[in-house]
Amino acid sequence: MAEKAKPAVIVTLSGELKVRDVARDLRAAGLDVDQVLEETGIVTGTAASGTHAMLRKIQGVADVSADHPIDIGPPDSEVQ
Repeated sequence: MAEKAKPAVIVTLSGELKVRDVARDLRAAGLDVDQVLEETGIVTGTAASGTHAMLRKIQGVADVSADHPIDIGPPDSEVQ
């Protein structure tokens, strides 16, 4: 049986701790980190749906939300 893909998430940090420290704790709690955006206090990655509540409880995390990809089409298309 194939393993179910983990949904993409965006973790918004509160700013009370260093971003790299919170990212380390998120990894330890099960987040597969894709990007750490220090300037904006955002960490992106994938995590099993059942871990979202646990990720929200990590000190320094303000929110965990699903990432919804957006496609605006090519620059020369009629509708963007």
